[in-house]
Amino acid sequence: MLLDTKPVSYMIGNGALDMSEKGLLKYPRIIMLVDENVEKHCLPVFRAHLPDVKIDHVITIKSGERGKNLEQSIHIWDELTRLQVDRDALFLNLGGGVVTDIGGFTASTYKRGIPFINFPTTLLGMADAAIGGKTGIDYGAYKNQVGLFVDPVSVIIDPIFLNTLEDHQWQSGFAEVMKYGLIMDRDLWSILSGQDYHQLEDWDKIITKAARDKIDIVHHDALEKGMRKNLNFGHTIGHAIESYYLMHDKPITHGQAIAAGMICETWISSKIFDIECTQTDEIVEMIDLNFEKFDISEATIPELLDLMRQDKKVREGQLKFSLIRKIGKATHDIEVNMDMVVDSIKYYINRNSVH
Repeated sequence: MLLDTKPVSYMIGNGALDMSEKGLLKYPRIIMLVDENVEKHCLPVFRAHLPDVKIDHVITIKSGERGKNLEQSIHIWDELTRLQVDRDALFLNLGGGVVTDIGGFTASTYKRGIPFINFPTTLLGMADAAIGGKTGIDYGAYKNQVGLFVDPVSVIIDPIFLNTLEDHQWQSGFAEVMKYGLIMDRDLWSILSGQDYHQLEDWDKIITKAARDKIDIVHHDALEKGMRKNLNFGHTIGHAIESYYLMHDKPITHGQAIAAGMICETWISSKIFDIECTQTDEIVEMIDLNFEKFDISEATIPELLDLMRQDKKVREGQLKFSLIRKIGKATHDIEVNMDMVVDSIKYYINRNSVH
């Protein structure tokens, strides 16, 4: 499927990789960014399908959230400078969310910007991270603290790369897929509900639905002034959990953290909007079916709250949440007092999970 949504074009579905050749051949020079896992598993797939596309140089960075930092950005800028890359060159991000985030950021800031294209290779990248023009790096313990809104030229989403994924990466992306069902796409939630992600088969359809949901939101609210904030459901508490584990040298996947965050924020939603208890139970049971519960103690809560106070959604000292009114409908900029946030984390800690 080709979506020519200005200023970004999207190719989504089986065969998208092959279809991208014509657009790539027009660039006089291509520099590719990968991490070491993508270089091993995905780059050979890219080369096999696009043998006529000549890559001038491949820059390799460390995989994982720890690689999304200023030090790695400097390494990329140094390589671009050493290679004397000019603004007619294309920067091609082949990888998951870390690669497309830092790749878009470094391409957008090098010589005030060179064009870049995202080829997501993970479920998380295909359904969420590679779409929408958010670029950036983590700074200190805080996720995405430095970055820009800059659109890629195009995003090429081909499920062929999913064959290279390890199981924990499938699981990580599945959290974001579930999020789209919860905030805006009841039909997608119906496909997923009650299913272990290992049991699902029609990933081409699932990815296309999730990607189109993200594209629709970004098309109407590119700079996150309104409805795009709904995408933050699960992320306020989830990002704090992710940062906490990273700080304590126990890195977890983005999806694991967001899944925990969605349980907490579903509980908050149920208290504020009086969601039917059957829907709340359905959401929590679905997440528990696919994600193991973290062994977080109540002693960690003050540190999690401190991390949340650095969140980009804090306005005038008040923490704003994106919450759900019911399955398939979300709202944003909801002020939640810290006592309720604390209670939601205690709910997560003390509940019984299916695992």
